[in-house]
Amino acid sequence: MISEHLFNKSSHELLNYVQINYQGQTSFNNFTDNALERLLNTSSNAFLTLTTKSLIKLFDNYELNTSQPEIVTKQKDTEENEFIDNLMETDVMLHVMHFLSLKGFVKNDIQAYKNILKEIWFHLYSRTKGINGTSGFEHVFIGERKPRKGIIGLHNWISFFFGELSNKINYYGFSRNKEFVNKAVILDTYFTYFGKRKRSTMFIGTSPELEIAIYTLCFFTRPNKRCKMSFTGFKFDIQTYVSQNNGKKFIGSAFPILGKI
Repeated sequence: MISEHLFNKSSHELLNYVQINYQGQTSFNNFTDNALERLLNTSSNAFLTLTTKSLIKLFDNYELNTSQPEIVTKQKDTEENEFIDNLMETDVMLHVMHFLSLKGFVKNDIQAYKNILKEIWFHLYSRTKGINGTSGFEHVFIGERKPRKGIIGLHNWISFFFGELSNKINYYGFSRNKEFVNKAVILDTYFTYFGKRKRSTMFIGTSPELEIAIYTLCFFTRPNKRCKMSFTGFKFDIQTYVSQNNGKKFIGSAFPILGKI
């Protein structure tokens, strides 16, 4: 019920400005480029909301390599806080955080909401040799390069669009998709990122606040498990993984799933 409420409260105008070129189907076992064109062609009108504007500001703030420490400057910290402030101006985020407070996961206070979002999404922790070179936000929304594992993360369509635009991402095709009444899409996609193979599932056409809301919801209520959700009556899962450091828990990863992985 809560996932349907969040979907209904979210703005669905973004998909109106996005053209999705699915092209050919492919798989990781047969990793061939079955897409001559980019996956996404997007009008600049898609990026006019406060949350999308502040999201895009964050894309150049991170070191891709997990073996390199992240340096958080005052400007980067300000941009993270601006994004969180803008999230908390939306009905979607207010609704999910209030829901979590009723369930006892967070204190019912706007500043407490902002503090917990800052901690679970932006607090730095290590994926490689004790180096604080990652955060939940970087992993989910931008992607990372991990030694000997290649590219990990990257489950956000806006970041994917800019990756294609800059030729960092080469879309190869997809395996499955689900469209929600011309309001949003879940896509299981294949591509290369800086020349490294990657499979990823992501929403397309969704707002940053809806993605942050449902991932945060599942992080607290179904950590390290499949979190059962539905949009317009269609059931799907969100998988979250939790990373721990010094007794605190942070988002390790979060993404949608269609059927079996």
